[in-house]
Amino acid sequence: MATKSKVGKIAAQAARVQEYLSVYPEIEEAVLLKKLNMTRNTLYHILSGFSDDDEICPNGEFGIRVKGGRLTVEKVTEWLEKNQGSRKKIMPAQSERLLYLYQHLHNALPDGGLTIAQLENYYIDLIERSGGEPGSQQTLQRMIYRDLKSLEDIGIIIDRPSTGSKDNKYRLQDRYLPKLAPESAAAVYVSMLLFRDTVLDQATARAKSQLERAFFKHPPQDPVVLKDRIHIVSDTLACPEQFGNKFGKIVRAVACSYRIQMTYVKLSGEFSERLIEPVGLVCKRQVWYLVARQPTDGEYRIFRVDQIEDVYPRETEIFEYPEGFTVSDYVGSSWGVFKNDPVQTVLLKFSPEVAPRVKNLRYHWTQEIIKEGADGSIIVKFEVCGLIELRSWLLQWGTEVTVLKPKELGEEVAAAARAVVDMYKEL
Repeated sequence: MATKSKVGKIAAQAARVQEYLSVYPEIEEAVLLKKLNMTRNTLYHILSGFSDDDEICPNGEFGIRVKGGRLTVEKVTEWLEKNQGSRKKIMPAQSERLLYLYQHLHNALPDGGLTIAQLENYYIDLIERSGGEPGSQQTLQRMIYRDLKSLEDIGIIIDRPSTGSKDNKYRLQDRYLPKLAPESAAAVYVSMLLFRDTVLDQATARAKSQLERAFFKHPPQDPVVLKDRIHIVSDTLACPEQFGNKFGKIVRAVACSYRIQMTYVKLSGEFSERLIEPVGLVCKRQVWYLVARQPTDGEYRIFRVDQIEDVYPRETEIFEYPEGFTVSDYVGSSWGVFKNDPVQTVLLKFSPEVAPRVKNLRYHWTQEIIKEGADGSIIVKFEVCGLIELRSWLLQWGTEVTVLKPKELGEEVAAAARAVVDMYKEL
């Protein structure tokens, strides 16, 4: 019972470390230790167990900042060796081995488990890093079998290879992902390619990697083939890697109703620091917007997510979510996301050349075709606000659309078109 309790405690600590590194990449070590209420010795021992996990420790580096640089596996190992001092060589404790064994079996779920030879190599690495001697192969295998049984004794079911079976792997009896048909898995994977070089790129990278390992027969060849044969044409971020995992932090704050401090960059290039209460997210034409309430006056504001420079979660500052508030109601009839004018009726006439496309797509939930002309043209009605955003959209259609109502909107579109013509006359 004591072993089970200790393993459970270590497993919980390791899970918390893994979660924090996923949610707060590039976190300062001192901040992480304070949040986890953990000693450096405990943290470094847990990190040593993650040293060969490419998701937690890519290229031998953890997402933890120490003295301006990243914490590396080498630095962790050096610190542990130094703080062991001149102690005699020791074997890792059973609780440490059980956690290590469970982690590797779990990571190997997409690959169908681990062979005894693979487990031996992992144990040799663990023992040597702990300062012990692995011993003979027979001794090592007996230790592994004892640890496998100990995991089973605390309720973790393990599928063992049967005698004479070609499948010689040990695996956790656990479903890695919900069962998906190959066609469904391929469709989900391709949909994630839409996020490439967007604010969701880093946030979905891990899930995409797990899909590759779980559903493709020949990774990494199959995913590479798909990426080469599918090309997405859309607006993307110039430097998506700089955005990091900010989007994940924002989503968590929205879900858990706690405040965030953020640095926001206006289109003018001006930086501003804001303390906000995030209440929702809106995606419009592949652009994400954050809807937030200002604690000072209770007013709601909308921020483009890709203009958020830094995000600092304040998990202890929980706010009461506004009763009856929904993002869909807040955005309401806006053409985009901004509500800077009253809702009004807009009538647009589309030419026969583009009418089929307009009929096949719904650009706004109030869209209604009220007349079809003998020449193939159509008149479409919208009940919208946010006409500034609508005006930009209308200009993209050029001569294929005519604004019938309101008159002011038609005049604004015409004025904008004339301004473009005048600009080119001066060249």
